[in-house]
Amino acid sequence: TKKLLGYFFLNPDARLYVNEIARKLSLDRGNLIKKLREAEKEGIFNSEFRGNQKYYSLNKKYPLYKEIQQLFLKTQGIERELKDGLSKIKDIKEAYLFGSYVKNKMDANSDIDILIVGEDDTMTTKKILNQIQKDFGREINAVEMTEKEFNKRRKNKDTFIADVFKNKFIKII
Repeated sequence: TKKLLGYFFLNPDARLYVNEIARKLSLDRGNLIKKLREAEKEGIFNSEFRGNQKYYSLNKKYPLYKEIQQLFLKTQGIERELKDGLSKIKDIKEAYLFGSYVKNKMDANSDIDILIVGEDDTMTTKKILNQIQKDFGREINAVEMTEKEFNKRRKNKDTFIADVFKNKFIKII
């Protein structure tokens, strides 16, 4: 259910059939069908037939849609996964989400923007981010810089750094 909701909350306009969902999220087809039926009965998902395929999508008119989406993304979704994954890399000092995700203005082509500050192991960071990208079906655009570079750019009022903090952002680490 976590993978299913995580994917659809980050891709709210997606309309997919069972085999497509199972393949994208590496889920067991039988369990997936059961979960989708439960979610549809609850009203969180809609379904429609196109030809002989049953397509599922989020029901954006569900009364608690926005609240569930925000709560899920914060506690079980990509924010939690990024925090858990990046926290394993001891030399990452700070990480911030910014851009369209944070502003709730994502569209089908939007990526997740993250600023990572510290002396991270680039290969380990890329491996963690690639897995999260795969799990949530969204590209992650990471901007990495050392703590020294970050502090210098912040002190010099660098436009990129200023824009990140002038607009809405979420501190992950």
